[in-house]
Amino acid sequence: MNSSARIKWDNIATGTLVVCAVFTTGLVGYRQFLAQPTGSVSSSSLRAVPIPNWRSLQEKGAQIGPANAPVQLIEFSDFECPFCASLHIRLKSVMEHYPTDVSLSYIHFPLPMHRFAIPAARVAECAGDQGRFVAMHNLLFEKQNTFGITPWSEFATDAEVPNLAAFQSCVQRNDPVWRGVEGLSLGKQLDVKATPTLIVNGWKLSRPPEAEELDHLIKAILAGKTPF
Repeated sequence: MNSSARIKWDNIATGTLVVCAVFTTGLVGYRQFLAQPTGSVSSSSLRAVPIPNWRSLQEKGAQIGPANAPVQLIEFSDFECPFCASLHIRLKSVMEHYPTDVSLSYIHFPLPMHRFAIPAARVAECAGDQGRFVAMHNLLFEKQNTFGITPWSEFATDAEVPNLAAFQSCVQRNDPVWRGVEGLSLGKQLDVKATPTLIVNGWKLSRPPEAEELDHLIKAILAGKTPF
């Protein structure tokens, strides 16, 4: 890593520590939310703010699903974040239910409190270099509790990365994961305070939606209505 790249990364990571403080405070609220019974979307329960020029954000992340889908999800996420793993299950389910109607742009937002967040982001990008980002993305969330125990090479084998030697070489690099750098910078601009943060067709949600809420939003958009 050259000195200018290191300085840029350190500056962004330092700024993100402020985000992390807010994130840590919000964990109790997220836990309480996850323990609540599910219900329909209401303005008092799930709020959102519009993001201007939100479509320009899509190219910043890794595309999962059809780029021309009418429902566009943009997620700021961290592979070591347990709440991100929970949301992943919901997102994967709705994308399987609406295979041509829903697309996801995954933006790395690795939190410095997580030891494996940046290495896992690199693993996903290295798999993506060989066309296996989606498989690795799914696998990292599904096997999140084995980080530091299961070798990255085993993840690569399970994700069917074709060239393991090239993958290993990529994983061992020590330059910044540029999509991670960009994700942190972009999240700061958009006032992202926690992971996961989800944007649905330009509406940044106040918290991760439950399955019923997410389905409600998708159906509203497909019916030609504004979700909020």
